[in-house]
Amino acid sequence: MNSMTTTAAHGSTARPHQENGEIRLVGLTKQFGNSYAVENIDLTIPHGSYCCLLGPSGCGKTTILRMIAGHETPTSGKIYIGDQMVVGKPPVERGTAMMFQSYALFPHLSILDNVAFYLKMRNVGKEARRQKALEMLARVQLDHLKDRMPAQLSGGQQQRVALARSLITNPKVLLLDEPLSALDEFLRLKMRGELKSLQNELGITFVHVTHTQPEAIALADMVVVMDTGRIDQADTANVIFNKPKTPYVARFMGGQNVLTGMVESNAGGAVKLKAADGSVFEAHAEGPAASVGSKLSISVRRDHVTLRRGETTSDVNSIAGVVEATEYQGSYVKVTIKTATGIFVANVSDRAYFAEQVDTGDKVVTSWSNGDVHVLSKVDTGAAGDSYLDGGH
Repeated sequence: MNSMTTTAAHGSTARPHQENGEIRLVGLTKQFGNSYAVENIDLTIPHGSYCCLLGPSGCGKTTILRMIAGHETPTSGKIYIGDQMVVGKPPVERGTAMMFQSYALFPHLSILDNVAFYLKMRNVGKEARRQKALEMLARVQLDHLKDRMPAQLSGGQQQRVALARSLITNPKVLLLDEPLSALDEFLRLKMRGELKSLQNELGITFVHVTHTQPEAIALADMVVVMDTGRIDQADTANVIFNKPKTPYVARFMGGQNVLTGMVESNAGGAVKLKAADGSVFEAHAEGPAASVGSKLSISVRRDHVTLRRGETTSDVNSIAGVVEATEYQGSYVKVTIKTATGIFVANVSDRAYFAEQVDTGDKVVTSWSNGDVHVLSKVDTGAAGDSYLDGGH
């Protein structure tokens, strides 16, 4: 997929006095030597939305962020913020602010002076900039620590200082480069809620780079899933998770099994597939009709799969296999099963699992309903391994 144009609705309500923070990327390409970090991307991020660029390391998401900010120059293509084409303009003229993963606080300045720094660079008077900095610290609930030095703060407090410093210039767009990755789990969840709350309050466009699927789903009005410099899918979190377009997105989001078979029939709104091992799957037909004899891939959510002991099955939408591993996740147990055609995963509720517990080496049968099957728009080539695209769940 060389190019994709896409937009998504957003849930934030922008304040009427703010300048337009819509971002449009048109044919955006960034080349380093003979390799492409980003290749021919078309994307519209609506004004006032919270957008997450999601993908594994090296997929190009941070390069896109840096090009929007003006820290990288595109090889070709255009970037619009509002109605302004900003390629060639310095960062200070773009109406953006960037919050770096490292926070980049000045260790020799107080918290108040760290936040006021950008206003000092714009020749704002001392009293005016300190007053504005104090207001921003109050917004992130750190005004009582204004005289402390960065080394005296916790990681979460330092992050809020960096956030206040980024917002003090009243940007149209806030760019966040993996802002939660350095935090422990408890603080990451807390800061996730604070970021979303702040974005709703400010009504400006947030573009947030992350490689963590739950983070993107929890925060974003719009999720952009990237793979090796290209966009695989961009939509709301609900659509991305429940209706992935491609095997890559289905696997990377971590909640889906991907199965492939030959189309045996396609009529009356139902399609029937036969897999290489003889298993038969049925699904409600979606999109263009698949022709008989062609290959088709489907996805099934892991938590919509039921599990029982058994050696073989002739049922439709059912696969037999051997338990390879079990992982207790608290509210559910992840059961990894080796089948004749590969790996299949069932996320079984803790209550159901412990009512009929299975262990490594046990023979089991999985099954699911037609309504829980989603037809993918691309056929799985098997090029990407399940371990790489497991999504960490």
